Amino acid sequence: MEEKEKKQDEVKKSAEGTNNTVKETKSTEKKVDAKKSDTKKTDVKKEEDKNKVKGKVTVENKKSKKAPIVTAIVIIIVLILAILLYVLLTNGPKGVVEGMFKALKNGDYDRVNEYINYEEVISSSDILDSESLDEETMNLLFEKLSWKITDTTQEENTASVTVEVTNKNFRTIIANYMQNALRVAFSGQELSDAEMENYLLEELRNEDVETTTTTQTINLTKQDGKWVINTTDTNLIDILLPGLNEAVNSLS
Repeated sequence: MEEKEKKQDEVKKSAEGTNNTVKETKSTEKKVDAKKSDTKKTDVKKEEDKNKVKGKVTVENKKSKKAPIVTAIVIIIVLILAILLYVLLTNGPKGVVEGMFKALKNGDYDRVNEYINYEEVISSSDILDSESLDEETMNLLFEKLSWKITDTTQEENTASVTVEVTNKNFRTIIANYMQNALRVAFSGQELSDAEMENYLLEELRNEDVETTTTTQTINLTKQDGKWVINTTDTNLIDILLPGLNEAVNSLS
């Protein structure tokens, strides 16, 4: 009887041990599953973060690629506008008048002839002859030339530019020149053309001659799409060499 009870106790203990082992195994499995689940969640999160970063980098790369293109387009537009503005300013009535004065001041007479017939304008005076004027004399005519454009009016094919012009007072130059010539003539000496030109050069070099400022209007017309200075109704001699015609007329 005792042996039978011992065997029952052993079977019971064995069953209890087996149950405990099963419980421990199940608990271990649960922990492993939980760990795997956590690991899986972590991996998923990392993958999502990676995709987010990748997406952000892609957007930033697209933005960085677009930036130089936009900048280049803006620069091209600005350059085109600058060129158009330059063309309009230089080829408009104001630009043409400005170009003529600059060319005269710089002694660039080939450029002057793009705006006016310089020889024709100078030869319109009874005192000056463009064919006999050397480079030094022509430069002396305009060495103190300055100007300021004060107004511009423009219609379809006509325009007027008002300009304040400052230059040597040629009334004084011609008066001094004629006094010297007459003094020599009254002394009984005969003056050659070369000597007369030298007297004129002396007065042009004379630093004591004052400057004078006049306000004049230069008229222009558009011919074949280009603005041209009128030399027929604009007395350029009075504008460029103030007092010259007045001095000549007083002599006659």
